[in-house]
This record gives sequence, C-alpha cells and structure tokens, in this order.
Amino acid sequence: MFIKQFFTEFDDTLTQSLNIDPLGMTMIWSRLGQDIFHNRVSSISNDVRNYTLNLLHHYVIKRVVEAQTQLSRGLQAVYGHTDTLAFKQACLIYLENLFVFSMLEAEEQQQVSVQTQGILGTSKARLLISSGAPTQPLKFTREQSGQLLVRQLTLGVSGRYKTPFTEMLFFDKEYRYHQPQSAVSWEKASNFFQENEELNGLANALFEHLQEVIKQDAKVPAILWQDVSKPIKQAYAQQFATPAVVGKQSKAFWLNVTELDQNAAGSLYEIINTQTDETGSAQPFFEQAIENENNAFEKQKLVDICHVEPLLAECELLFSVLMSQRVQTEEEVYQRYLGLERNVNSIIHLARELQHDIDIKAKFSGVAKKRYEALLALAQLDNTDSQANMTLLVDALLKYHCAIMNQRGQSPWVERDSQGDYRCHIKSRTLPTAAQRPYKTWFNRYYLDQFSQLIRGLEGKSND
Repeated sequence: MFIKQFFTEFDDTLTQSLNIDPLGMTMIWSRLGQDIFHNRVSSISNDVRNYTLNLLHHYVIKRVVEAQTQLSRGLQAVYGHTDTLAFKQACLIYLENLFVFSMLEAEEQQQVSVQTQGILGTSKARLLISSGAPTQPLKFTREQSGQLLVRQLTLGVSGRYKTPFTEMLFFDKEYRYHQPQSAVSWEKASNFFQENEELNGLANALFEHLQEVIKQDAKVPAILWQDVSKPIKQAYAQQFATPAVVGKQSKAFWLNVTELDQNAAGSLYEIINTQTDETGSAQPFFEQAIENENNAFEKQKLVDICHVEPLLAECELLFSVLMSQRVQTEEEVYQRYLGLERNVNSIIHLARELQHDIDIKAKFSGVAKKRYEALLALAQLDNTDSQANMTLLVDALLKYHCAIMNQRGQSPWVERDSQGDYRCHIKSRTLPTAAQRPYKTWFNRYYLDQFSQLIRGLEGKSND
C-alpha cells in the first residue's frame, strides 16, 4: 500500500483566517507586522503570564532531561527516555493541567486573589471539578485523554508560545534544549530563576514532583490531586495570580530576551506605554513611532506599513459595500461607493503608488506575494470615474476574492447571479458613513492590541 496517496502536502492557503478574511489579507499585513515583532507577539501569544508559565515548565523539563532520570519500565515502553519530543509533550500537558487546577482551587478557596480570565483550559477543568475531579487522578500522557483542551499540544500554552520561544532560540521545533545557539537564552533564564527566590522554589518543587511521577511503573501514570503538595498549588497561585503580578517580576528578563523595547517595536512600546486608550485607529501610533525612530532601517519597516495599509483598507471597504445588501445592481454599488466619498480612482491610485516599490514587494514570498501582486494589478485598470470602470474594478476584486475562496475549498461570499447583479451569500455588513471612515483610514491593526496587552502585563498594569 502506498501510504502517500492518503495524505496531502501542507497548504498554507488553507490556514489563514478561513471565516473572517474573505480577501486573504492576513498573510499580507501579518508579514509586515512580524517584520517589527519577529514573532514575539501574535494573536495567540501576547500574555506575559503565559510567556512566563511556558518558560517555567520548559526550564523544569530541561532539568529533568539533564538529570538523566531513568524512566519506569512502563514509561520507557511509551517514551524511551526523557530527551524525546513525546516525553516533553507529556510533561508540558501535565504541568499545564496542574497549573489550571491550582488556579481554580485558589479561586474557589479564596486563598489568593487570582485572575483566571485568560487561563487556557479552565472551561473543561471547571466541568471536571463540578463532576468530582480533580479528586480523580491527573494523567501523565500526551494523548487526548489527559488534555484539558482539544489539541492542547497546539492550542495550549506550550503550543501557542512555541514559535516565540523557537525564535528566541530556547529550543528547536523538536524541543531540543541543548543546541549551541540555545546556551545564551538558557543562561539568562537560569539567572532569572535564581534571582527570583519564590519562583525558583516552585521550579524546584515541580522538578522533584516530576521525578516522582516518572518513577511510577505505568504507561499512563495517575496522580491523585490530594497527592500534589500544597506548596506547589499555592506557589502557582501566588506567582501567577495575574499577568500584572508576573510582569512586575519578569519585565527586565522578557525585554532582554525579546528585545521588544528596541528598534521599531521599541518605538511603538514607548508610545503605547504612555497612552491610556488604544481603541482608536492604529495609524497615529505608527506615525508617531516613525517620528521617534532614529534607525533608518527600522523606521522603514514602519513606513512600509503606512504605505501599504491604505490599499488594504480601501479594498476591504469596497468589499464591504458588496456585502452591505443581499442583492445589488452595478449602479447601486457605484452609488453606495460614491456615497462614501470614493470613486474609481480611490483604489487604483493607491495601487499605482505601490506597484514600483521593489523593496516592499521583496518582503513577501509564496502565497502572500501572489496576493499582494494581485492587489497591485488593480493599478492597470482605467481610473476614469464612470459606471463602466467601476464595474471593471468591482469585478477584478471579486475575481481576486473567488480565487482565494477556491483555494480554501469554500464558496464565494459575493458573486454575480444569473441576472448580472451582485449577490451576497452571508450575513450583510453595516456600512460606515463617510465621516466614520475617511479615505485611507486604516482597517488592520498590525498586532497593536496584542502588543498593548503584553505591555500592560510587563508594566504591571491591569488588563481590565
């Protein structure tokens, strides 16, 4: 049997915002955003508490590997030895679950003022508690039976923060800690724990606890909740009570290893940290960062975003016009667009401004490059304002949209019907007014909100 016939190659066109990004622009703006943040900040990795929790758990597991502890015969049959990906994954799931139950117990008993919002896995953990767990044993396994989240290895703390930690050279994709390039990062981490007595005490207690767990001669060791020491449960609650609590003791370390207070990210950091409201457009933050940034190379990263975003935003607005009614004629679309104080040239002009910028084009590769170039191709259309040229522009945008949806194996959200009208197949959108959405107003936020959340935690501020 040829097993390859049952599998397909990874396709990155299918994994980006399937249900919220009809123009496939996430690939474009995220590439420009990560040019600044270097994958330290994303939609799923932006919480200093989870950052530090992941560091703690990997630090403990690394020590277990270095201790060359012999696994029980039962665990050897499953994992072989401690320096394997599967064993480390089992450790990560077990420790994450231990943390979740510790935090919920502290919340219930009001031992420590803890904030459980933002803790991954609490929903299932609460259900287990209400049904009599965690008096039932905690399982040491990487299989779904021991997970508090569906696909916890991907969607749990370790999965969400794997990319940032890999980028910071703590380990590679196989969780190998002892690569030459990882030595500096782990030296900094070791110093951080040594300088934080209580957090280091928790690390030591978890190390000893894991040593006992892996001595159990079973393929899936089971640990009774009451057998987990109270100091471990209490230390989890005290050291990770809120993101602000974690940030106060870890700010210097994280800024040192992430370098998010330097270069273009640092310019944004300074502005965000002095603002009380980040709910408005991201545009003024980036424009102010350009003024503050002295390094020409870093400044250009901010400038490129300011140049590209108006095109993305205006394409999004035109598509919103197409989604604003269930059925529209060409004339109705044109008039609604004019009502937003736009015309045929509004998008075409922006595409023409960008079409010869080779440096921006060079930032993209693969699917993102194809999509960006497809938007730039709108520059070739006739920009004379007329109903006929408006129809050509709309049809070009719809062709682009349909190509993206075909790549995903999904139906278009908007398309021409048999009468030649534009028909929207999903819930209609409410259009902004021209005053609410002036020309070139930004739509995408380039991780500004996620960066703001991380900064609030680092600065010891509440995320409420």
